[in-house]
Amino acid sequence: MRYLGKGPVGSVAVCSPYAQGRTTKNDMDPAANRLSPLLDRMVDYERLRPTEREWDLAGVERLLRRKHAPVPVRPAIQVAGSKGKGTTAAFLEAMTTAAGLRPGSYSSPHLITLCERIRIAGEPVRVERLEAVLTELLEFAGDQPPTFFEAMTVAAVTCFAQDRVDLAIYEVGLGGRFDATTAIDVDAAIVTRIELEHTDVLGDTIQAIAAEKAMVIRPGGLGLTATTGDALAVIRGHAERVGARLLVMGEDFGVHHVAWSVDGARGLLSLPDGSRQQFYLPDAKAFELPALALAAASLSSLYPDLALPLDPVPRPNLPCRFEVRTEPDGQVLILDGAHTEDSLRAVVAEVQRRYPGTSPRVLTSLAAGKRWQQALSAVLTIADSFVVTELTGTPGEDPATISAWLTEQGARSEVAIDVALGLRKLREHPGPRLVVGSFYLAGAVRQLIDSDA
Repeated sequence: MRYLGKGPVGSVAVCSPYAQGRTTKNDMDPAANRLSPLLDRMVDYERLRPTEREWDLAGVERLLRRKHAPVPVRPAIQVAGSKGKGTTAAFLEAMTTAAGLRPGSYSSPHLITLCERIRIAGEPVRVERLEAVLTELLEFAGDQPPTFFEAMTVAAVTCFAQDRVDLAIYEVGLGGRFDATTAIDVDAAIVTRIELEHTDVLGDTIQAIAAEKAMVIRPGGLGLTATTGDALAVIRGHAERVGARLLVMGEDFGVHHVAWSVDGARGLLSLPDGSRQQFYLPDAKAFELPALALAAASLSSLYPDLALPLDPVPRPNLPCRFEVRTEPDGQVLILDGAHTEDSLRAVVAEVQRRYPGTSPRVLTSLAAGKRWQQALSAVLTIADSFVVTELTGTPGEDPATISAWLTEQGARSEVAIDVALGLRKLREHPGPRLVVGSFYLAGAVRQLIDSDA
């Protein structure tokens, strides 16, 4: 079974269906295996290089407007940005659940099974239900097959409507302007921090990328952002042009007076209504605080009478976001999908805060088109020993090229032919171990560890 994708000049690109770095058939995502006849009929942009893709909202809009399509759930929140959108969406999901609401959440990529992308009250959709919904969508599509992301997005809309969730949360896949989630009407649009990423698609400046992501803020709607500098200026300009209300972190809401302990962080949250509330976030990481503020500000704006669960804040499910595992030999293994320079600097800062004076060995792989030299430069500030492996699930940079560059920077580096061998080599290190560079890689390592447990 293979996914079908549209390549350049009308050619066909075929990609393995193995989800997130599988190494053997026994490790294949069982949901993808069951759904293979349906997946084969879709265009899989996620596994094509950005330059091989065509961008518009026509396909997803057609699916959303099909006869007998359910009315999308309102209220709804869309979350865009370069860094922190997954964490923000996870806080939205956890906080609404703890407050007694029943959210639906749509995110990408998945780590183990594609059913993880659509969750109802924190639980992944059952594969049988996803199969039924995708079958109906493809029957409607006929000879105009949707992309994989379009189909999954509309499947999420359908499941949320059928279950009558209290809040729909949609995480943007890429960019904003032409992301499938932007075809859905929402009540609030969040733009987290913006970095130089996907420059071959979104533009090679912060301003250009911000312009793409700013488009999630709808005319006359509500926007919230944690951006600063040039990115904020672009988003302000867009909000003014479309008559949207914009709430800015540090101006209209924010985090204040944070006190750290071994157990977590305490502080004050200022909210758009002018109030201040105490919060306690167990096992807090520094990069989580902007996400918490964005989630709290958006919920307080949409649900003015909702008692936000802030003391304690419910821990969101954040696999592979500074996920700390204890290895069989007692060593620490950290899984993180960070892949941009700023996000990796945040990981480095958290390593230094929690494990001062240590130098972890690093297992990495990076997607094609990323500013990988700049990204890995951040990691080189704390590490000098690397294992580089192949990236599966999305086009990746050549491991030998990455390894050679790391050696030129004075680090020790070797190449592993697959993730399983990479993990074995990583475990030869007697100190802390760090897996970074891609959620596909982190998810694959996570699955290998869980299968060995």
